[in-house]
Amino acid sequence: MASSAIFTFLAVGSLCAIVEGRFSHVACQVVENKWCTVQRLRISARTDVRGLVFPDDQYEKIRIGQYYDFVNTDSTIVIFSGELFYRMRRVRYLQMNGVRMVGIDIPDTVIELDVADNWLSRVYVDPDKSYAMRKLSMRNNLLTSIKSLKYLNLLEDVDLSGNMLHTVNLDVFSFMPYIRIINLARNRISSATTGNGVISLGYLEDANLAENLLSKLDIGVWLFPSLRTLNLTGNPIKRLNLSNQQSFPRLKSILL
Repeated sequence: MASSAIFTFLAVGSLCAIVEGRFSHVACQVVENKWCTVQRLRISARTDVRGLVFPDDQYEKIRIGQYYDFVNTDSTIVIFSGELFYRMRRVRYLQMNGVRMVGIDIPDTVIELDVADNWLSRVYVDPDKSYAMRKLSMRNNLLTSIKSLKYLNLLEDVDLSGNMLHTVNLDVFSFMPYIRIINLARNRISSATTGNGVISLGYLEDANLAENLLSKLDIGVWLFPSLRTLNLTGNPIKRLNLSNQQSFPRLKSILL
């Protein structure tokens, strides 16, 4: 889209971003490639969302945060609550990068969620709900546990790099039968276990555990028939034996 067209959207959005009265209508300041970009949104408490109306009747893709250098798109969403998501419930692709978020209630109908570059330490996933999420990026946050993610049964791609994980029980991924990509790089993981010692991930193709503190892998019985790449670079691992071809029949690359 030409820059003049983008600025046209900016001008229109600036006129209707906030409507005085009972409801505050949140508008798209930039519309590009079917993405609605929302600017200067301030939510510091759960009660701040009352009366907000999002443009979710038109857009399945909404992003909130700093995306453009030529305009101030800075926003703050300290808590992304279920009540806030209810106001944008038709959205299926949601990005909220660098909005100072510390807690999130995972939305159940979003297909792809990107909340990278925040301060997330609290993630709530309702065990009684069914989630549509296929892709999740939580890189560069403050997570110390990922146990609750096991309820995201349809996940195919998860990026948890750059967090503060120390111990990971890989059994959490056994609840995700379609998982293809797992990125746990740049954490502080010193132990990666499999609980009862057996884990089977039939579709997993790429596992990234680079730049952690692993001195060994407690492999137990790993059954990864589709695994092609295992990245262990930047770990103090001195010896690794993955000779079982029945467990890794398609493994092409081990990076140490």
